[in-house]
Amino acid sequence: MEIRSYSDTDEKEWVYTKALSYLFSPFFDDMETSKTRFNPEIYKDSIELVAVIDGQIVGILDIGIYNEDASRNYMYYQGDSVAYFTNLAVHPDFQKKGIAKKLFEVARNKLIEKNVEALSIFTRKSDATLELYKKWGAKLICKDYLVVGRPKNQSSVRFQFDKENKKLNLFNIQGEQKASLLNEGHYLITDEEELENYDIDELIEEYTYLLII
Repeated sequence: MEIRSYSDTDEKEWVYTKALSYLFSPFFDDMETSKTRFNPEIYKDSIELVAVIDGQIVGILDIGIYNEDASRNYMYYQGDSVAYFTNLAVHPDFQKKGIAKKLFEVARNKLIEKNVEALSIFTRKSDATLELYKKWGAKLICKDYLVVGRPKNQSSVRFQFDKENKKLNLFNIQGEQKASLLNEGHYLITDEEELENYDIDELIEEYTYLLII
């Protein structure tokens, strides 16, 4: 296996690898059709790696290194040089082979070379992923919940098909016609007790870790 820097010619395989990996993960809704780019107004540098086996990209890793101003104002850790873990994905056919570990080993050495003080990692609940970050020495500093659903006190949505005008007519629970109604949404919840106030279709636990380099 070869670990090397990302090249622009890798973009198509990069997208495929991330899409396939995330499809079977809690990040199923994070799909990109192009390579993640780092905003130069926020990031001064980046580490962008790919893992290659027999000419095929099987793993990707991206870390953005904030500029001095963004680092000193970063909410989770204030320092002269702070980084954010943007992407880590391994092709499903090549998982559990140590590829993520190897990618991070190379990335960590580069972070040390670049004098980065801390790395922030945002993730969602996956026992294997959480265990991996803990093995790397990352500490949990924040947890929240992403609810797909609706508040229990929200009016239900009803709709009828208007054949003549070829459109849907929307009505709230009182039978009043509306131009728009919130059917369901994504709600960010910070307190677990608040979850009981929602009719939940899907619950995603989100975690923020901090790794001191």
